[in-house]
Amino acid sequence: MGNRGFIAYHKALFGVLFRRNKRHLGIRGRLQLSLFALSAALILCAFFLLSALNLLPSGKNDFDHHIISELDAYEQNLHRYFSNTAGMGINMSRTLSRELSEELTRRNANIAQASDDPKLLLALEERAYSVLQSTLLSADCSGAFVVLDATVNTALPDSHLSRAGVYLKLANINKFNAIDPDLLFVRGMHEVGTNHGHIFHNKWELEFSISRLDIYEELKQKAQADLNKCYMITPRVNLHGTWETMMLFCVPILDSKGAFLGICGLEINSLIYKLALASHAFIQQLTGLISCREGDILRSDLGLESGTLYGYFAGVGSSSMTIESRGALNRYESENGSFVGLDRDIALSPLDGSNRWVTVILIPENVYAFTVQMKYLKVFIFFAGFLLAAYLLCYRIGRRFIDPILDGIDAFTKGQTERTEIPEIDDLIVFLSKEEQKTAPSEEVSHIDFTTFAQNVELLSKAERAVFDCYMKGLSAPDIADQLHISMNTIKSHNKRIYKKLNVSSRKELLFFARMMNLAELDETSEAQKN
Repeated sequence: MGNRGFIAYHKALFGVLFRRNKRHLGIRGRLQLSLFALSAALILCAFFLLSALNLLPSGKNDFDHHIISELDAYEQNLHRYFSNTAGMGINMSRTLSRELSEELTRRNANIAQASDDPKLLLALEERAYSVLQSTLLSADCSGAFVVLDATVNTALPDSHLSRAGVYLKLANINKFNAIDPDLLFVRGMHEVGTNHGHIFHNKWELEFSISRLDIYEELKQKAQADLNKCYMITPRVNLHGTWETMMLFCVPILDSKGAFLGICGLEINSLIYKLALASHAFIQQLTGLISCREGDILRSDLGLESGTLYGYFAGVGSSSMTIESRGALNRYESENGSFVGLDRDIALSPLDGSNRWVTVILIPENVYAFTVQMKYLKVFIFFAGFLLAAYLLCYRIGRRFIDPILDGIDAFTKGQTERTEIPEIDDLIVFLSKEEQKTAPSEEVSHIDFTTFAQNVELLSKAERAVFDCYMKGLSAPDIADQLHISMNTIKSHNKRIYKKLNVSSRKELLFFARMMNLAELDETSEAQKN
């Protein structure tokens, strides 16, 4: 059967199905539909079994678990990154403590005496410079600084808020090319920056203002010999006078006697954070965030965000976000749109203060919905493809095993009685041939019975005569039902009454006499035309 046969067959098959008239559905169609129904039932049983055992892929559940896994990975990376930063910062504090203590001891002075002593402060900043530079070049950070607990001139206004120190920043941040980077001189005495040939930042200032370092006084009060218990990470701040945002890792500096010398720290700006915490996930527009949570409010303006290595991510902006719990995940709403994700508490430092730090994984709500729908669509396509394959297999089986039977029946109806090589069909042909020979009426009997038959036709009712006339035209019972718009049960009832009135015992005998009547009518017509 070629493409035309395939199309014609299915056109007829679906026409029968839509008419719901199964009388015209052949043996091949019945077998094909039965096998397909069996295949569909098995697939549905497998579907419900996998669903009951929770083994069936679920777009929403699978994606929710994927986001939770991403949060786990993000939290681990964040712990590792800040642990490394804490180690570098604490080691820098100890090194600075040794360098500054040596310089003060050499000059027989203490940190309080450094105020109003530019030469001593210059010497202390020079000793601190080399420590900051080496730490910055080895740490995965964007800047390093030291704030000394002294000021160059106590007579100046607001001198109680001014502190000497040095602040170095990377000029061009590239995580993958940190060889011999350019450094910007942000804070410190002009002589220190000039001596080392640095470019001065366009917002360079001689000293720090601790009014912009809220943690300075807290670290001074809580400083202790065990630095692992007294460092702090600040919420996101801006470098004074610039658009650049950052978080600062800060740790106190103590001399060998426990005297407070100042604080030092490392800067983690938004760009270095994105490079250091970039995810390897392939989720579209995935955003990772370190932030603070206050009840049902996520303070995204206090943290930093990162994305993936394989595409852009949806920035959450600097506005706060409201949090709405929705089962396994939460919904986050901000001025920049709505997101779906999850947050989890994390301890960044021993002195977090009132900040409740959380790690967050977010994706835009529309991306989440689309991804879930695509997963369901893939499951649907899989089962649809499986059903299509099952149907084509059923069609092939129908052709393979039913066509030879149909060909054998067709050959018998055309008088071709050669063997079909199908034992059942061959046995049926032999049986029908014997029955035909056995039941064929003789001419003598046929002549006598035909006279009675022809007379009794007048006894038929109008409905019975309509059925009889259709038999006279050579129509089959299903064709008669279609033409007269009656059911097969009605046809059977008429047949019984017709057989009884015409004194025949079978449809074969009825058709035999019907053909004789047609021949008789033809003879009469011929005689009339001759006369």
